[in-house]
Amino acid sequence: MAILRLPIQTLGLLLAVIGLYFLAPDHSLLYFNASKIAQGETWRIVTGHLMHSDTEHLFWNGLGLTVLGTMIERRSPALWRAALFSGIASVSILLLTPVSHLENYCGMSGMLNALLLVAIWMEWRMTRSWLVAAVACGSFMKVVIEIAAGVSLLTHISWPTYAWAHAAGLAGGLVVVLGALDNPCSGVRTG
Repeated sequence: MAILRLPIQTLGLLLAVIGLYFLAPDHSLLYFNASKIAQGETWRIVTGHLMHSDTEHLFWNGLGLTVLGTMIERRSPALWRAALFSGIASVSILLLTPVSHLENYCGMSGMLNALLLVAIWMEWRMTRSWLVAAVACGSFMKVVIEIAAGVSLLTHISWPTYAWAHAAGLAGGLVVVLGALDNPCSGVRTG
């Protein structure tokens, strides 16, 4: 009989994100802002990924974190942390380049795409199911369509979606997957 572990890291992060949203008196002090980061406000590199523009944004990102985080953390807490940090790093690197042209950014959707790629990879390793492959293809196509159209396909929040952050998150997830391939220390349990 398998014992399901409580996803403590996922639940802890979810509570922190919710608390940050409702307790921060001025959300703009926590948004990712490249010029403010360059001036020394380096906390924004992390808090920008944890702050949200409105409650709908918080709800959808919180739901994504709960589902994907739980899937990954129950199998490998180490890969959960790797995907989280790689997603934040890859999106932050993109946002700090002149390519992004963004004044402010907030939300977990970029980082969640790193978790998504790792979760899909873990499911694929366990099942080799055509359904997992279809979800992967659909997820990648969603990002491509959002980049091409410049709009979100599934949500409509008070800020416009920056789909390139989703692509950067997928790249961060790919880094984790490539690092975990054939790595006996990756912590992935396949059965």
